[in-house]
Amino acid sequence: MSAPAEVLHVEVTRGSLERALDLFNALIFEFAKRGSTVEVDAEKKWTVLIIEGTRVELSVTERVRRKEHVDTPEETKAKERYWKLPRYPGREYPGTPRHDYLATGILTITAGRWPSRSWNDTERTPLERRFPEVVSGLILLAAEIHAREEKQAREAEQRRLAKEHYARIMEQRKRERGLFEALETEATKWERAARLRAYVDAVEHAATLEDELTDELVDWIDWARTKADWLDPMIRVSDLILDAPEPEKPALWW
Repeated sequence: MSAPAEVLHVEVTRGSLERALDLFNALIFEFAKRGSTVEVDAEKKWTVLIIEGTRVELSVTERVRRKEHVDTPEETKAKERYWKLPRYPGREYPGTPRHDYLATGILTITAGRWPSRSWNDTERTPLERRFPEVVSGLILLAAEIHAREEKQAREAEQRRLAKEHYARIMEQRKRERGLFEALETEATKWERAARLRAYVDAVEHAATLEDELTDELVDWIDWARTKADWLDPMIRVSDLILDAPEPEKPALWW
């Protein structure tokens, strides 16, 4: 039988229950004298022994022996009746288990998960006589668990710092790349603006030499130079058309 979630973690047959509880109580009393406490985690169904701040899961279980199930005369008759009588919805087959589990009375104290330790009855020595060995073993196990937890905490901190360092470097690279791309964009705009101005100057010079500088061409030259200024990152000027918000597209149907 298994204990309910809110009590000690005991999994034994009914005949071994009292002995299992006595073992658990003896452990609790011994470690209480040493300043340790016991908690029951009802959600996870764990019994936890806390030794100097280190949590050690604790359980007492019984080894059981499994054998093939042999139907009793009553079970055999129930199955025969099932096949002889008419079957109807809701009538269930009187199934029986494949195996029977028999009590052995051999108890095991298990502590921890990883690392873990266990002590069990032997032919010559019951757990009650191994009690000092169990107590010292639990103390050593708690120290081992504590060392492992500290190592895991250090490794977790190292991973956290490494992740932070990586994220910081990647953010710096991203920011630097963005600044450089912006620099290239500004330089390209500046070169394009300079090329436009040179072209407009050439057009104006050629038209002047040929005496073809018409009012229409003068307007175009002013327009072109304005666009060059708008493109030049060195000059802060906006364009009434190109910088205006995009108009909303009219609906297809009124």
